[in-house]
Amino acid sequence: MSLTSPERGYPLERIDYDSGAIEGVAAALATLVDHAGDARVVLDNIHNGLEGRGRAITSVTGLAGRLSQRVQPTAATIGRIVDVLRGYVDAVSSHARIANDLIDEIESAHATLQVAEDAAADARAQQDALGADTWAAVAGAASAIDDADGDGDLDARRGALGELWSRWESAYRCWDDAYGAALTALVTASGTTDDPGIRMAISSLAHADAPAEVAAIWASLSPQEQQELFERHPGFIGNLEGVPYPVRFDANRAVYERTVNGMPYGEPLDGQLRQLGEELGPEFGGELLMFHPFEQPQATAAVMYGVGATLDRDGRIVGDPLASVTNVSTLVGGMFSSLDDLQSWGVSARNLNDFADAYGEEGTRSVSIAWYGYDSPNLATEHTMGSATEGAARLRDTLRGLDHEVGDRVASSVIGHSYGSTTAFLAVGGAHIDLGVDRLIAVGSAGVPDGYHARGRAMIRWTTPAWRSTPRARPVMSSRATARSARSATAPTPATSPARSSSRATAVRPPRCRAAPSRCSGPPATRHTTAATRCGAGGRRATATCPGTRSRSVT
Repeated sequence: MSLTSPERGYPLERIDYDSGAIEGVAAALATLVDHAGDARVVLDNIHNGLEGRGRAITSVTGLAGRLSQRVQPTAATIGRIVDVLRGYVDAVSSHARIANDLIDEIESAHATLQVAEDAAADARAQQDALGADTWAAVAGAASAIDDADGDGDLDARRGALGELWSRWESAYRCWDDAYGAALTALVTASGTTDDPGIRMAISSLAHADAPAEVAAIWASLSPQEQQELFERHPGFIGNLEGVPYPVRFDANRAVYERTVNGMPYGEPLDGQLRQLGEELGPEFGGELLMFHPFEQPQATAAVMYGVGATLDRDGRIVGDPLASVTNVSTLVGGMFSSLDDLQSWGVSARNLNDFADAYGEEGTRSVSIAWYGYDSPNLATEHTMGSATEGAARLRDTLRGLDHEVGDRVASSVIGHSYGSTTAFLAVGGAHIDLGVDRLIAVGSAGVPDGYHARGRAMIRWTTPAWRSTPRARPVMSSRATARSARSATAPTPATSPARSSSRATAVRPPRCRAAPSRCSGPPATRHTTAATRCGAGGRRATATCPGTRSRSVT
């Protein structure tokens, strides 16, 4: 059931948290701070009290002093992070628990009220349709209305539901405020951001609830404030939906370069960073839309292909490289997918762009996103919905940001493979707002939960891809709401960052193409089958494939 609160418009959603895990992290970090304190005591003793003379003694005592000075700010930063985590645990354990406990009551009360209101409305409609001479029928209809209303029972139920909503909004708002405050504190935990205006900007951005709100805050900042945020907090800016994509591309590349310069970290991360550098190089021209290299249990990222950005003398993107784009596809991998697969998925993304542009109308220009934004399942977790639920929340955020960035002028498709299709359908079908997705396509689907494929935003619809010279109908998943007003080669060495491609696409943007940028048929070496899958009555699956292609089973 997709509901929003009546006063503030919050989506009725469960707040995902694990207070025990957060406290465990805080305790581990606190232990690290204690060890750092012990290390400083030893280093200070060496620096101030090591007996002896000579060059070696002087070198050792000086090094101990310098290390002690370097340990102190790091330990202080970690200590601040501990305080933030423990403060958030207290807030989430209280407010989030209350909000989550009220959800079932709200959904039950809403469903009961809806049934009663529908019954009363039907009875009134029947009464209105009766003639004045049918007194018995009129009396029966009036009795039906009384039964449905239950002597003011409807008003009582509305009042009870309103009270539940009020309690839930209060708890949710408190949690939301605590989350924004915690995020602000984490971003500024290093203590390097001293300017009050910058701190206020970070707080405003952290508390923003939608990409449009983030964009408005970002636009209100002066160029100097934007540059300071970019230089001091590129990891925050680069992953914040609503910040302009060119800024995010530059910020995430800066984080990538900093991360690569710190290698080695060990496998698989080192290998993933080298492969990522190849994808970002001039040969493939990828841009980092999202980048969390040290996330556990696996690094996450999203690479956009086909951007074709123009760079200034400082290597920063100028203008809007997506201005002439007409199609964008987001590719979501399934079980075992990770940045280790970026080479093959990068090939698929670039091929998708090439095919869509080659077979499209004049002026068609496509970009694709290889999205690795969640902890993909393995054999032990594939049968559960944990990875899909987590991934759906993150993918939903990405799609909201993408929709804000490109708007109605670009046809947006989401293509999920295997377990990735489950994640994609949860993200789009479970959204309480329009995510701007025109086509939701499942390939080799692992299955879609009931209630996420038969809604108005995710129903089978036959359409004709506009880039084909000969129209051919094919099934795809439509997921755009009717009323958009409801939307609120050799890897580089570790110390070397890949150079960007500085070419700019010259295509002129045509009228909006609403077709999904993928193909049913192509050259023999690249021909593939794209299937749209849904569960029918009784759990049966109906699979529709494109004509003239080889069949692929859906599992």
